[in-house]
Amino acid sequence: MSAPSNVSMPVGNCTEATEAGYVLLGNIDLVVGGYVTIGLATAGVVANILAICVFCNKSLRSNFNYLLVALAVFDLLFLLLSIVESVRKTFEERVANGSQLGGLVTQYHHLLFPHFLYPLHNILLTCSIFMTISISTERYLAIFHSSHYRKRSCFCTLICHVLPVIIFAVIINIPKFLESKVVVEDGHSWIDVTEMRLSYEYTVYYQHWTRFIVLGILPLLLLCFLNLRIFTQVFINRSSTTRELSYFLITLLIVAIFILCHLPRLALNFYEALDSDYIGMCGPPVWSLLLHVFSNSLLPVCNSTANFFVYFLAGTAFRGNVVRMLTCRGEGEGTVFSKSRVVGDREVTEMEELEQAKLLRL
Repeated sequence: MSAPSNVSMPVGNCTEATEAGYVLLGNIDLVVGGYVTIGLATAGVVANILAICVFCNKSLRSNFNYLLVALAVFDLLFLLLSIVESVRKTFEERVANGSQLGGLVTQYHHLLFPHFLYPLHNILLTCSIFMTISISTERYLAIFHSSHYRKRSCFCTLICHVLPVIIFAVIINIPKFLESKVVVEDGHSWIDVTEMRLSYEYTVYYQHWTRFIVLGILPLLLLCFLNLRIFTQVFINRSSTTRELSYFLITLLIVAIFILCHLPRLALNFYEALDSDYIGMCGPPVWSLLLHVFSNSLLPVCNSTANFFVYFLAGTAFRGNVVRMLTCRGEGEGTVFSKSRVVGDREVTEMEELEQAKLLRL
């Protein structure tokens, strides 16, 4: 019995990597892809749970904040599966022996991986990408089509901005359910790839180009277009309220972090698409495997974790509610918070009304 190897052996005109290169790759994969990713993802799980609890506070309810809750839920689930995947790669034996307790747990993990854990992990990452676009779209509609936007209920906003994200994410990742399989032999099990995943056409046209365009280029172009238009309207024309400025600042920071964390993944995907013939014959070079540890393991986890700190730093009301929740103080206890009232589906603070009144007097 022999389990298939993950690394293709160099043949022909392939450049053979040194043993030291593979040792470095193993160490970085263990530390960065294992311990660091697990620790950061655990912190992100706590942070996103806290963000969801804060945004569900009655004083913070708005269409925009409901979308941030949806993003936090996607990030939370993605981080949980990232922990499971990092544990599998770092601590579990690749070939599980069902005669031992640890091996039995690993075998159950193997059974869940091909048709549940692996595709769901990809679906949640896609949801996080599309949800970032959806939040920018919501801000665009709120600023450029405000009269129509104010008539929309919270339920309508969730249906229009969250449901399509989930549907498209599932459709795009349907092939992921068919990429891997569990091999069981003599009481041992391991995860292997299917013939479809190894086919040249599937690798080039779906894995490289389709995902590169749909999950990379198009989201990047849409985010740049939407946020540039919003930036022009908000800061150059100066036609927005204080709350809209705060919402746009949060959106801009979310988008900036998203781009920084996903650009390395796009660059690596583009390289693999261009050099697919060489990679298919010789296997990926060590430097690309090193970049893969950061671009596909660590940086997506960083992105899903960092959003909480964006809310905390850029949102005054969010920061106040977090401090009050962590210190177990009631609303208004020990801190002066401005009272608010709801106009339509939008909460308006007394401070904002005073600022608008001063502007009118000018």
